[in-house]
Amino acid sequence: MNSQQESLRILRRAGEREGGSLSLGEAALALASLEKQGADLTPYRQHLAVLIEQVRSGGTATTLDTQLQRLRHVLVVQNKYQGDDNHNEDPRTTNLMDTIDRRRGSPVMLGIIYLHVATAMGWAMTGLDLSGHFLLRLSARDGQVVIDPFRAGQTCQLEEAGDYFIDDEESLLEEERRHPTLLDLSSELLTPLNSREILLRLQHAVKRRLLSQDRVEAAIATLQGMILFAPRHQDLWKELGYLQAERGHLRAAITALEVVKDLASDPLPAQQTDVMLRELRWRLN
Repeated sequence: MNSQQESLRILRRAGEREGGSLSLGEAALALASLEKQGADLTPYRQHLAVLIEQVRSGGTATTLDTQLQRLRHVLVVQNKYQGDDNHNEDPRTTNLMDTIDRRRGSPVMLGIIYLHVATAMGWAMTGLDLSGHFLLRLSARDGQVVIDPFRAGQTCQLEEAGDYFIDDEESLLEEERRHPTLLDLSSELLTPLNSREILLRLQHAVKRRLLSQDRVEAAIATLQGMILFAPRHQDLWKELGYLQAERGHLRAAITALEVVKDLASDPLPAQQTDVMLRELRWRLN
């Protein structure tokens, strides 16, 4: 089995899992491999395993401060992971392989690395959507905190953190003293995301970038990859059908929209899809 086949298998198996339970690291590597023409997953898996072992080598960590310090030391200080302020334009920031190679990534991609390590350690970490910003909530027996993976794992406040990179723990603590936490951790603005939703958010960013560059065929391929791990999301099938129709791939568009109709629970979207299907079948004949 080559790496492309393996990546497709990983994503299909992720799509078969109930709810949002899937391996973020494995799925993100599979998506990265598909983008990079079947690049080998092995060295990147090994790097993620090393990160986990580096965190584990520090011994048991059951308190919030200990877990947070361990993550920061390994990911930020030791391995130099940091946010890339060019992440909206640079496609490398949303590819896990490129992020590992460069140690720079988008907020969601860096968050996936934090989550992969924390989950392997058995720590309670959740991805959060805060009005378009991606954050992480770390919980332990003595409390919880929201952190920003894009800003060196800094504890968060509602005001945007300044642009900086922390290369030692003393500087990080000093930064937090100057910018204390202001977030209400129970705020309704903080929407928890499961693993599937996090991957979808990552890939939606990839798709939007491709469409903004008029790379429709590449955006179609991205949607097809998303459908592998989220096969029951009818919005993905609908967008795929529209893009296929736009490119003149009428049979593929009809197939996608038929799935939309099968998945639709609301009669109105089903009726709208019927209209589009009739038009496409007329064009095909």
